[in-house]
Amino acid sequence: MGLYVPQSHRVIDISSCPVHPQQVNQVVHYLKGKILELGIAPYDERDDSGELRYLDLRFGVTRQELSVTLVTRHNSFLHGGSLARSLLQRFPFVTGVIQNVNEERGNVIWGTSYRTLGGRDTIMERIGDLKLVFPPGVFSQANPFTARKLYEKVREIAGLKGNETVLDLYCGVGPISLYLAPAARQVWAVDESELSINTAKQNARRNGRGNCRFICGDVAATATQLKKTISPVDLIVLNPPRKGLQPQALAAIIELGAPKLIYVSCEPKSLARDLDQLVHAGYRVAQLSPFDMFPQTEQVEIVAQLTRP
Repeated sequence: MGLYVPQSHRVIDISSCPVHPQQVNQVVHYLKGKILELGIAPYDERDDSGELRYLDLRFGVTRQELSVTLVTRHNSFLHGGSLARSLLQRFPFVTGVIQNVNEERGNVIWGTSYRTLGGRDTIMERIGDLKLVFPPGVFSQANPFTARKLYEKVREIAGLKGNETVLDLYCGVGPISLYLAPAARQVWAVDESELSINTAKQNARRNGRGNCRFICGDVAATATQLKKTISPVDLIVLNPPRKGLQPQALAAIIELGAPKLIYVSCEPKSLARDLDQLVHAGYRVAQLSPFDMFPQTEQVEIVAQLTRP
């Protein structure tokens, strides 16, 4: 029970990781014994055997609460109910136990089916003046303290005056959109995850941001379609996955021709590649701001500001 050794599928034990909140260490330690006691077999991708594939533990700093998701190979999970009850009874800070079902072979983490085994299926985090809910399976920053600084930087360099149209691509559950909304005329936000978009809509209602429109769809295709209906776009914000922008998405962004871009990246190599293409398309890199989102690692989050004449 831990993480993969880099470039392998050999697991290194981190059940007492000093970077984890203590509540996470407590639950992981307890689960190691309880899973053995109940005879729940770990999944082995080599021969497609076993039951429990992954554990996803999300800790909400604001309320000091923990959500536990058990990713299983099959929908039927004989000991799921008893495992959930034991966790909720033993640890008052555990607010929910959820099962995710991934019936595909291989090492992809998430399946498409969820069910709540006990408690509730979300945690809430406060970032700045926003209250954001996160269900299992959506992206969330592991470091809410640095995430707040990053979002504040995005808002600062956006320099919105109140009459701009903003396009937020790869918006996730909407934190950047909701940070920018009070100073914008309209924010249009796009993500390929239906779960993320549904959650973003809930977060917008929860925080009273009525000028945000969240759309589920392919980023490239949706950006191309929006060009016909909301042009001109004054600012585009990008927060793609680690692999960066797909060629079709990059072409659609360049075609939109927004005078300002803000690119949030967690991978310097893909960022450098995409910035090179954007510079060739006429943009200028005005500012790069690094954020140490993952202390004690080599990883760094970067906010890049680009302008176009």
